[in-house]
This record gives sequence, C-alpha cells and structure tokens, in this order.
Amino acid sequence: MNIISLFCVLSFVLAEPDVLWSAVTSGGVYSSIDMNDLDGDGISDVACGVNFWDDEPTLWTVSGADGSTIWTSSSHNGIYSNEGFRWFPDMNGDGKREILMATPGGYTPPGRCLYLISGADGLTIWEWAACEVMPTNTGWGYSCAILPDMNGDNVPECVGGFGTSGSPNSGLLACIDGASGDSLWTVWLPDAGEDVEAFADVNSDGVEEILLAVGGNGYADETAWLVDGATGTVLWQKDPGGDCMSIALVDRSDTWPFAVFCTFNGKVECYDGGGSSIWSYAGTGTYLDVHGGPDVDGDGTGDIALAADDGGVMCLSGSDGVVLWSYPSGSNTWSVAWVDPVIIQEEPVPCIAAGSVNGRSVSLVNAVTGELVWEMPFTERVYNVSTVTLDYPSPVVIAGLQDQQPLSTHAWALASSTETGIISVAPSGLINLVNPLRGAVSFSIPGDEALSVQCFDLFGRIVFQGRYSGNQTVFSKAMSPGVYIIRVWRDTHTEVLKATIL
Repeated sequence: MNIISLFCVLSFVLAEPDVLWSAVTSGGVYSSIDMNDLDGDGISDVACGVNFWDDEPTLWTVSGADGSTIWTSSSHNGIYSNEGFRWFPDMNGDGKREILMATPGGYTPPGRCLYLISGADGLTIWEWAACEVMPTNTGWGYSCAILPDMNGDNVPECVGGFGTSGSPNSGLLACIDGASGDSLWTVWLPDAGEDVEAFADVNSDGVEEILLAVGGNGYADETAWLVDGATGTVLWQKDPGGDCMSIALVDRSDTWPFAVFCTFNGKVECYDGGGSSIWSYAGTGTYLDVHGGPDVDGDGTGDIALAADDGGVMCLSGSDGVVLWSYPSGSNTWSVAWVDPVIIQEEPVPCIAAGSVNGRSVSLVNAVTGELVWEMPFTERVYNVSTVTLDYPSPVVIAGLQDQQPLSTHAWALASSTETGIISVAPSGLINLVNPLRGAVSFSIPGDEALSVQCFDLFGRIVFQGRYSGNQTVFSKAMSPGVYIIRVWRDTHTEVLKATIL
C-alpha cells in the first residue's frame, strides 16, 4: 500500500475582479481589441468581433469608460476566431485606429473576405474578396496580421490566411497592400491559414518574414511555416506534431525571436529563425491559443502562456519548454492573454488571464508564482480573453462570452483593483483526505452537500473530476506515484490541497 501525505497548500475565499461594464447584445464575442480613444473622452475604447453565425450587428465599438455603444456594423459577416481580428494604424488621417477583419461564412462578400474598416464609423475602407480568387466553397477567412511597409507609401501592409474544409490544397495566404487593398502576392496552402504573424527579416532582404500556422482539416503534414515577406516563397516547413492553431513569438535580446506553434494534438514546438527545433512540449487535449510574454523565470528569454484545454492554463519557459506552473482554470481553457503589469499589493506583477469555455469562468493567475489572483464565474461560455488599457491602475481583461442567452451582454470589462488579491483564511474543512490505496484517492465530504472535486497532476492534466458527496474512493489509471493537486469548491469558496503519493 502506498502512503499519501496530504497538506493544505492554499485555502482562500475567491476574490472577484471589479466589473467596470458589460456590453454587446447581438451575439457571442470571439475577440476584442484596444482601439485607443475613438470618442474623444481621453479613455481607450474597445472593438468587439461577433461570431459569424450569431445575430447582427457583427462588429461593435464600445466606450472604454462605460461600455456604451459608439457604433455598430452589420456589413462584415463577423469573425471565426481571435486570430482574424486586429487593430490597424490610422491610415486616413483622422487620428483613430482602423480594424483589420477576416470574415468566414457565406459564398460571396461580406463573407470570405479581408476588410480594412474605419475605426471612426465602421465604414469599409477596402475589401479583399478571397472568394473571388479561390475555388468555389473556399476562401473562409481564418486569420490576419499587420506587416511593415513594403512599398514606401508609409502605410503598413497586411496578410490574411484563408482556407476550406472541402478539399486539400485549397487554402491561401495573401499579402495585401495596406493602402489600396490590392494583392502583392498569394501562396496556395495545403490547408487553412489558421494564424499568421510577422517575424524577423531572416534572409536580410529588408522585408520581414511571415510565420504561418497551417491546419484545421488534417490535410498537411508540415504545418509550421516561415514565408518570405517580399515574395511569398516558403523558406521552411516543419512538422510540430499536428494541425497548428496559434503562433507565439518569444523575445530574446541576442538574436531573432523564437517561433512557437501550438497544435490541435496537445503539442507545442519551438523553432529558431532557421527552422531548427529548440524544444517541444507534449501534453494532452486541444491547444488553441499560445502567447509570448515577459521573462518571468529570470533566464533572459521571454516565457509562454498556453491555453491547455482541460489542463487549464500553463506557463512554459521560453528557453527550454519546461512547465513553470499550471493552474486548473477550468474545463476547455481555450484562450489566454498576458496582463502586464497588474498592481498587486502596490507591486507591478505580470499575470496571465485564462478563459474557460465549459468552466464558464475567467481566471487571472500570477505569472511568477502560478497563484490565483482572482476568478470570475459566468453563466455563459467564455470564448476569448484579451487585455486593453483603460483609465485604471492595471490593464483591463475583456471577457468575450458565447451567446447562449443566459446573459444579455457578451463583452465584460474586468479590472484588477488593489483589493482583489487572495484573502487567506484557515481551511474550512470542505474535504477530508485520507490515505489512499495504490492508484486511488480516498476522501470524505462532511454533511449531505455534493461538491465539485478535481484532481490534477503537476502538468495540469485532469486525473479525475466530478461532483461528489459522502465517502469516496476514486480510482484512476493515470495516478502513479507523484504529486497531485486536489481542488474542491462551493460557491465562492475553494480549497486546494497537495497530495504526494510515495
């Protein structure tokens, strides 16, 4: 029989953030971006992209001060994911940011296009219709990004990733003149262009290259690409272990950034500018979002926030891929965002926000320690988290909620006040853990109430979870000797205990 030593590592009343406002009534918010000040009140405003199959309007700008509507548009067919919604620098001289938006759905415009949209009023500046240059039933807009000026007109260029679910070799990467909306070059892809990011000038031709995540339908074996920004020539293609969903850049002071790709198959791969693999991480689940951030472990290289599905949110070392910490942010954690700095007890601290789809919550985690700062529950699924800078001590987290009708508004501005840190209290006795047998955890829950219990390994993977009452012995094939985290919660009270099977 194994012996298990159990001790409480954290017991707290869950702090919640300050809710500044909620907005957007037409549909599910799948991405939000900081637009700077649009309405002249000196506070940054927010643009929200609504999922393409939800109700119109599909594009909203709202006041960062109170969430009131500045303008809406129903002319652009919505978005599919946060990779297809970006802000674009002012190009018409009105002093306001514009919006770059890749649209899915439909077979003619406004579906299957890349749009540049005026931040002042939502009118179209230009339209690039992928459905007019690609085969029938293709041209779905997945992603977009801003590139530095290539043609000397002092306007940035842009790039869009398009695809299909119908047949292989019918995706497209298009580089587009930011001023006119005309094609500069296009490259056919074996699958959809799920994400695109500007990279460093690897071949020293004076133009930055483009990182491309290919995937969605299993049509490609090599799904991590680097493309020449000047010509569209593919510089390298690699196999990161599945369909690529998202790209992160890891800042380094000595040379080009690292390029990190996460996959639909629970893998993360890091490459240098030449395409050599630097490190890899293999977990479980569907990894849909990854972002590079500050150096939280002090090794001189930026670190990585990973949305690890049922593994919650993770922070990986950017230099070697080691898991610095994981936090059980909830089932189907599909989105993450760096929030830096958050003022905690008068000190600036980098944090990571995580959105849980089926857990229906947003968690803010201290990126240095892995400890929870605050958590916000919802009755809607949380499909996206992002950060904006408003008139507040710390950056504000925008939670984008799916439109399932329990809530009337789907963009929530959550602020980390200096009073929202964890309040440590004595253990409340929600759960009593006892010595288990091999491969099992035994516990009892006082009283007749059923409570939610989760068990995680140190990689953030769920070993078991469920609603339990009374005396329980839970067996799991995944439980071998090691350290595990047991989390039990009721309403706003949570206890977290560490279990070490010897």
